[in-house]
Amino acid sequence: MGSGLKSRKKRDNYSLPQYLANENELKWYDYCVKNEIRISPIGIHKDPNNWHIEVRLGPYKKGEKGYVSPNVYDRKSIWKEYYLMCKYYYDKHTR
Repeated sequence: MGSGLKSRKKRDNYSLPQYLANENELKWYDYCVKNEIRISPIGIHKDPNNWHIEVRLGPYKKGEKGYVSPNVYDRKSIWKEYYLMCKYYYDKHTR
């Protein structure tokens, strides 16, 4: 199968940037995973440098559609916004 992109340079352009999360961000992420709050970056077709964030709550169901953020995030902000979304759900359910 593959990604559908033959050129390695093009394929690398579509990958997410590297990011090292701090302890709090990992705590928020762990909470979401353990409580079946699935948050993920979603690429925008033909736009390798921008993403939306999708949220799905509860256990997996075939054919379900998640909530997609209306905002567009670039390479510099995608992971920071991802972990802020995790923090939002952590704060919402623990306070």
